[in-house]
Amino acid sequence: MENEIKLTLAAEPFAKCYGILILENGDYMIEIDQSKIPSDFLNRLKTWYKEYYPYTGIGLKELESHIAHTEKLDKIGIELLNEIYNDKIFSYLDINRFVYYSRGTDQPIFELN
Repeated sequence: MENEIKLTLAAEPFAKCYGILILENGDYMIEIDQSKIPSDFLNRLKTWYKEYYPYTGIGLKELESHIAHTEKLDKIGIELLNEIYNDKIFSYLDINRFVYYSRGTDQPIFELN
């Protein structure tokens, strides 16, 4: 069976690089070399993460009152994930799956293979 390398974008504290977490066969794989990320993209990623991160400690019931803002942030997050995929930002890692995890709905809402 082929190794699965999955990149997940999620505004969560377990992510190692502004929301990006890379797993190999379900286990933490690497800490991303930020110098290999284009600076413009990294700045937008940091902005998205800093704006979304405060919602990580909020329960789903309370998140409902912030749905308009988290949906806006999810849209930005999906755009960032699409850019990672389309621009092959991490092509050197041979990633099989790209997943966007919404903190606002507490579930994956977008995936690219």
